[in-house]
Amino acid sequence: MPRIISGRFKGLKLTTPTGSLTRPTADRVKEALFSMLQSLPFDLEGARVLDFFAGSGALGLEALSRGADTVVLADHHRAAARAITSNLASMNAKTEAVFLRTRWPDGFQRLPADRPFNLFFLDPPYEETELPLVLLKEAVNRGLARPEAVAVWEQAPTTVDQWNQDAAHPWELVKTRTWGARAAVFLTLRVS
Repeated sequence: MPRIISGRFKGLKLTTPTGSLTRPTADRVKEALFSMLQSLPFDLEGARVLDFFAGSGALGLEALSRGADTVVLADHHRAAARAITSNLASMNAKTEAVFLRTRWPDGFQRLPADRPFNLFFLDPPYEETELPLVLLKEAVNRGLARPEAVAVWEQAPTTVDQWNQDAAHPWELVKTRTWGARAAVFLTLRVS
């Protein structure tokens, strides 16, 4: 059973969605993702985090445990909604973490542009290879991303090389990492 690895909720076991619609992030992968964030360097203290396609909310809730100020978890699946609601209740973090049961792009319409995010976690269905890039570009267009924000996009290892360094795209690839059938791409918002 996945758990919170570090911080004030360390050791808390997390409920995961039932069924095959989500891919829970293994604890070893989660630990590696957060170590890589620190190496960028990225400071979670006081950060605003958006975890879209959240599943159990494990990444966003780990960020909250490690010092993030606010976390918005978004997913539309019923099983994910049950898991996230259960995890929020276990953490008693209802003022710091908000769950939106929503789909893309509707979810972005519900987010206030006056409270932009420092960190984005995106774990869409692997067949949606272009969706995270569209979502991140829209985050910038809608004012939802702070300058020098970081995005962590989980995807299939076979699509990591498809990242195109488009000079017009506002996000820049900084590193990638692969663990078996899962990979992560780390992006930073280009400073204009």
